[in-house]
Amino acid sequence: MSALGVFDGLRTMGLLQLLLAFVACMAYLLAQGRLLSRTGRGWAWALAVGSAVGFVALDRDWTNAVVLTAIAIAGIGSFTAIVWLTARAIGVDRTAPPEAPAAATVVAAEAVTAAPPDDERRPIRGSTASA
Repeated sequence: MSALGVFDGLRTMGLLQLLLAFVACMAYLLAQGRLLSRTGRGWAWALAVGSAVGFVALDRDWTNAVVLTAIAIAGIGSFTAIVWLTARAIGVDRTAPPEAPAAATVVAAEAVTAAPPDDERRPIRGSTASA
């Protein structure tokens, strides 16, 4: 088995096999990321494995399909590692601390909750208190 033989098999693939390869790669990406919930990632893993098995099963020479699947997984993993390292290097992956409220918001909140001064209070009806 030569490397050229592996890539020559790409010309003989049918539409269903190419679709399964695409679904396997996309489901693998969804399973790796945090775009889906834990349950969604589990379903994405199942879809990725099922599609990869279908891709291998439909190929005439299953060893070439296994090699192509391994190359795709390694390529996606390399891309993910490069993006993660770049994000760490430039500081994009760090979550920002919660921002303090703006000064105008704090002043407005204090104005709403503050009681008026004693001399501005109105007497309650029916009371005999004099101001």
